[in-house]
Amino acid sequence: MGGDRAMKTHRHGDATMIASPLMQATADRIKALRAARALTQEDLAALAGRSVASVQRIERGEKVSAYTIASIAAAFDITAEALTAAPNDDRPYLPLATINGGRALVGLMTGCSRLDFGFDELDTLDQAEMLEAFHDFCAGLVGDGAPATPLAITRSELEGRAKLTALSERGFVVSGAALAITAHEVDDDGGAGIAILFAQWDETIAVLRVGVGRTLDRAYVLDSLGQWETPKGYALVYPAGSREDGDWAEDWSGIGSDPPSDGEGSGANV
Repeated sequence: MGGDRAMKTHRHGDATMIASPLMQATADRIKALRAARALTQEDLAALAGRSVASVQRIERGEKVSAYTIASIAAAFDITAEALTAAPNDDRPYLPLATINGGRALVGLMTGCSRLDFGFDELDTLDQAEMLEAFHDFCAGLVGDGAPATPLAITRSELEGRAKLTALSERGFVVSGAALAITAHEVDDDGGAGIAILFAQWDETIAVLRVGVGRTLDRAYVLDSLGQWETPKGYALVYPAGSREDGDWAEDWSGIGSDPPSDGEGSGANV
């Protein structure tokens, strides 16, 4: 039964098509890449030179031609092998795209309300100072700090391009993507009382990663989200089968219920 739960079934007319875990992983990867670039299915179809129906089929985990796969991969500027490779992760991740230009950097930052910044291990304080300056620049562009006039936007884009060039010359590679989340304001009296939901709202996080001599193509963003924050849509790529099994589903069962007594709950040793 466990293997069956990791597969989705789709009906086409009289035929029943089974989406294997690998096909579903490819579908999830395409949805995540499309979300990271703010593309609609129509946008992706136009970039790939394929029909919207073809994009919809592959995003349902159905079989499509090798030419369609190659065309969609080319639209994302990756190889077909990379697009269809089996996930080698055991936890969800956000796919990241390399950022080379000031406009791409500023566009990502100014559309978000906060920054999630990570980087490879560094060898020198000079590297750390350079990254801190880049971090401070990016943090100043999110939320209320976003430039709003043509002059301010252009100035930020030029400064961003200069910083990216300087980082590249030192062997740094910057990658990023946007992550939409829903945040909840919950009062649970520090875990000692009934959890009460007061409010919820949507936010978009700018996720940046800086690699040293390599491209960081994914970010494990669930590690940095708060207890009452959940990702929206299809931005994350999940290990094959885990989404259907609910392994990574947010547990809201505690809202409106009494806290567990001593010795009860998931943290108890039995």
